[in-house]
Amino acid sequence: MQADPEQDPDDDMAWWRRLPQRPVTATLISVCLLAYTASFAAAVASSAEPLDTALRSLWSLEGSEAVLVNLGALDLTHVWVDGEWWRVLTTGFLHGSWLHLLLNMTALGSIGDWVEHAWGPWRTLLLFLASSAGGCLASLMWCESQLVVGASAGVLGQAAALWLARRFGSEDLQEKIFPISVLSLGILIGLCLSLGLVIPGIAQAGHIGGLITGAALGVLLLRRRSTWLNSLGGLGVAGGLLTVALLGRAPTWQVQYHAMLGFRATVDGQVEAAKHHFDDALTRDPDNGSLLNAVAYQLALDGVELELAQSYALRALSTDPANPNFLDTLGWIFCRKGQAAAADPLLRAAVALSDEAVPEVIAHVDECSSAAVPRPIF
Repeated sequence: MQADPEQDPDDDMAWWRRLPQRPVTATLISVCLLAYTASFAAAVASSAEPLDTALRSLWSLEGSEAVLVNLGALDLTHVWVDGEWWRVLTTGFLHGSWLHLLLNMTALGSIGDWVEHAWGPWRTLLLFLASSAGGCLASLMWCESQLVVGASAGVLGQAAALWLARRFGSEDLQEKIFPISVLSLGILIGLCLSLGLVIPGIAQAGHIGGLITGAALGVLLLRRRSTWLNSLGGLGVAGGLLTVALLGRAPTWQVQYHAMLGFRATVDGQVEAAKHHFDDALTRDPDNGSLLNAVAYQLALDGVELELAQSYALRALSTDPANPNFLDTLGWIFCRKGQAAAADPLLRAAVALSDEAVPEVIAHVDECSSAAVPRPIF
């Protein structure tokens, strides 16, 4: 692409040098940095091995789930059970590692810079917040992960609007954002969506929800005059978000919805409610070995319904008899039942079949004889 002879000299500057001219983008980045600093400090302070936690935070802030939830992360069950819808707006400012933060802030700075140059601060803020909320609502409806954090949904929404502006915007608007390459921006969007397909843990539904919300708002921003069509379009976007919110309020058709509520009930000590939710999940997907194993292991950890846990673990093993995780779960259930002799060969088989040493499985071997759940005395 050839340079525009009338191009603003500031266009050649790196985006971070233009941040003083982009108050909303600068503020969004600052809030994200402060939020991550707070979560990092809290995670390190509460860790039994603070130095190890600090080093691992480059790629994963381990043990930070409770910290992130306390700071406003989107824990789906906190919306379903506690009605904490405000998390839809706060979770976009939180991140799970330094790498996660760096990637998202680089994208937010470079894309938000041009969005704010094209449409000004208030529309930039609207694009980010609405797209982030749209991504969170899509995650609620799709139930892909219980805990969702990150600015990527908001950034992808901004990117979608910017791509539309560069491709279909008015002559004046396109002149403003001339250095932006339609192809490069499209590749960036495609790469983000592709990573969500191959890397576990990425909230793909959130990415898609943010992208669609940003694209819808981008279409409205491209209209040069305020007309009744713009008002109707704005109502349409709001109506779409409301529809997704209503669907995400209780997505009963999703197996994960019932499973997540079951795990939440065990945390709350509501054993009967947990059994009900787990039954609902397994009725919908009775041969899901991973789910059966996860439920069995949670019951074993809590030391409740161990006979039910054993039946789930045996069903999981029937789907994959050589799975070391499944063998470990059944062995640990026997440990919790006080049957160390039955547990020992299962736990040792789990150790032998694991690709690498798993500290938790090794600990089960060492702790089995003392792990029995005390029986009530009448």
